[in-house]
Amino acid sequence: MKYRIKFLFLLIIIGIVSTSLHELGHCIFYWIQGIPASMSLVMEFPLIDITTKQYGIGSAGGPLVNILLITAAWYFVRKVDKKSIKWNIYSAIIIANSFYLIFRSILGLAKNDGGEIESSMILIGLNFYVAAVLFLILAFTILALWIHKFKIKISFGNIGYYMLLFISYLIVILVMEAIDTKYFWGKYPSVEIGDDRIHNPHN
Repeated sequence: MKYRIKFLFLLIIIGIVSTSLHELGHCIFYWIQGIPASMSLVMEFPLIDITTKQYGIGSAGGPLVNILLITAAWYFVRKVDKKSIKWNIYSAIIIANSFYLIFRSILGLAKNDGGEIESSMILIGLNFYVAAVLFLILAFTILALWIHKFKIKISFGNIGYYMLLFISYLIVILVMEAIDTKYFWGKYPSVEIGDDRIHNPHN
């Protein structure tokens, strides 16, 4: 039980750090285009009016960071002992970033609004629903490979524990968003995306 509590807190810390790196990924893809941009806890902000294409490129930076983190963590986790702290860190990176892809995909499907995923996928001719399914397949596949590789026992206790991890992750992200909305979003300008969208509206 002590180990599980420690891993829960590790996952939460990794989830917060990964969220910041996700937003930094957005900013980097704006900066590459010469667009000034900043970030808060859970949101990126282009600071000038931009085109739909520029927004799509900026939007791609966030999910790409999650995928790169999963890929890198999977590469390294196979090379360390299962009882080591490195194994726990790499595993937490895999799980937290997979949780993000699952959360964003399910939320987008439920709201019928693909958000940043939809904006980035349009650039390569995919609609949001295809992208959401692909992200879900990627996340569940990497989690299944992790379970198989390290012989994680599938039991009611473990299923309940990983559901607790997912719920805890969601709560942390939602709390961060609530803090962000109240204290930070209003400090950044509203900008136009193309001709028909306002990013970070204040009203």
